[in-house]
Amino acid sequence: MTVPSFAGMHCWKLIEDWPHRQSVDSVVLYMIDKGYTQQSIIRSVRLVGAFIKFQIDHHKAEPGRIEPADFGRFIARRAADGKLQNGNRATLRRLQVELVAAGALCPMIEPVHQAEAVLTLYGAELRRRGYSKQSISGHIWCARRFLLGVWDDYSGISGLTHIEVRAYLTKSFAGCSSNSLGTWFGHIRVLLRFLHTSGHIEQNLSPAVPSPRNLRFSTLPSYMSVAQLEAVLKNCDLSTVSGRRDHAVLLLLSRLGLRASEVALLSLDDIDWQSGLLRVHGKGGRVATMPLPSDVGTAIADYVLNGRPISGSRTIFHRVVTPCTPFATATPVILIARRSLKRAGVTGTRSHHAHIFRHTFATVAVRSGVGMTELAQLLRHKDPSTTRIYAKFDLERLRSLSRPWVGEVL
Repeated sequence: MTVPSFAGMHCWKLIEDWPHRQSVDSVVLYMIDKGYTQQSIIRSVRLVGAFIKFQIDHHKAEPGRIEPADFGRFIARRAADGKLQNGNRATLRRLQVELVAAGALCPMIEPVHQAEAVLTLYGAELRRRGYSKQSISGHIWCARRFLLGVWDDYSGISGLTHIEVRAYLTKSFAGCSSNSLGTWFGHIRVLLRFLHTSGHIEQNLSPAVPSPRNLRFSTLPSYMSVAQLEAVLKNCDLSTVSGRRDHAVLLLLSRLGLRASEVALLSLDDIDWQSGLLRVHGKGGRVATMPLPSDVGTAIADYVLNGRPISGSRTIFHRVVTPCTPFATATPVILIARRSLKRAGVTGTRSHHAHIFRHTFATVAVRSGVGMTELAQLLRHKDPSTTRIYAKFDLERLRSLSRPWVGEVL
């Protein structure tokens, strides 16, 4: 893309005379490299011009002076005047990065809480155990929240007791679902065992964390009918880049039963086009090879050849709007699934999460005669007992196990 002309802008003379003009040029080049439109770049330059005027007015005697607090004051002024728009903060953060890199601005140093040292050691231990990057991120987020909630200004966590742990859990997780509690309480148990073995606390306080009541086998998994699934897939507009990308994502979820994170992190190197095989990086670092159905391969190829942005990353799926960065977490896939379900008008299901496609895949497989052992292999479950919940859909086999109702002979 060519560099847009800024000569006609009222603020351009102000930017040209600014001692840190080079940093503005770096922001513009960054936006061009990331594929921003000319309109977006022009809006960002206007914002930078407004910031420079605000900053010069604030430091009248020293127009070249700039402080980290100037950005916060400018954002507050824009918000008070009703002029703060989407993307403004991102533009100013980019300008800050370039000013710091040029040595014109000292980075703002936030006070570091003492708990951060513990979190650093905890993160290193999780990496040593082989936890994935996404899993470590979740554990650290939960650990930081816990440590800040129980930290004592004088003794830190050295005097932590069972009562304090229970009090924190009662206060912080009231009203959460049993599924959420199971995840967070599991994270906290792992943390408490680490704190004990590393010598930060004297006792192992993990038994103080209760096990929430597990009702996972009390209800059927939420799934779609075949007609609903086909309606979701047909609602993808294949004439647009986003439609081609979303169609490929949804086919991977529904035809292969992949998890959202597994779809998001798929790489071009994971596909063997000649053999028709797909390498899937699953939970716990486990890698499995699966056959690639022709319709799924066709959808992926259509997106790669007719929509995927030019990128140095090997990750298949990218954002459509700028910056066109590759997917790094499961979140974009989850949002694609939610939008697609809503667009197709899918109703009557408890869940509108990406996992409903995996449940639908398993349900169709069971009703087609696939056994539990084979299904566990297809879903790549580490523990085969996890697959038991889908046995509820095999009604014919369940009837053979049921006993006659005693009321019939009374």
